[in-house]
Amino acid sequence: MDGNAAFRRAMHIVSPIFLSYYLLPEQLGAGITRTSVTLLFLGTAACIEIARIALGIRLFGMRPYEGKRVSAYAQGALGLALAFFLFGALLGTRTPYLVVPVFLGMAWIDPLAALARRRSWPRAAVVAAYFVLFLATEYAMLGIRAWSWQFLFAVVATGSAMIVEGPKHAQLDDDLLMLVVPLTVLTLAVLIFQPPMLP
Repeated sequence: MDGNAAFRRAMHIVSPIFLSYYLLPEQLGAGITRTSVTLLFLGTAACIEIARIALGIRLFGMRPYEGKRVSAYAQGALGLALAFFLFGALLGTRTPYLVVPVFLGMAWIDPLAALARRRSWPRAAVVAAYFVLFLATEYAMLGIRAWSWQFLFAVVATGSAMIVEGPKHAQLDDDLLMLVVPLTVLTLAVLIFQPPMLP
């Protein structure tokens, strides 16, 4: 494995640190809010990405084909922003119960899927890993409540994430798609069916 690939994998593995957003209070003191700090971070990332594209700079860890498009780093940050703010507005206090397992799936299963492709492992192993991770995260956060809904949500999230996983799109990275697509499907299910599994 080359240094760029190792760096990308390491970034994926540690990226759930951003989920600490849900552990912080909205008011951080001295008039600073959690939302303002998050927007500052995301805005800075967007400015760096715009400058990178304008100057033709290739950041460490980027794939060769990312030079002319929005990088996977920036698309992952966009997905995180949508998870926190758009889906947060739609789901309210229920948001972490969907965002956390979906984000962990993107962060940990996406690099596993890339490794599986290189080693010719069966795709079913990757699909099963996503399903187990999603279901285990739901159980860790919610306990066993309305288990049939939890099982169904794990199936839906797994199916929608695995469909978009991999280098299939010229301009869209799966770091974005593996967040937005499952969250969209799950959010629609929550808003339509109001499952009892969510507080």
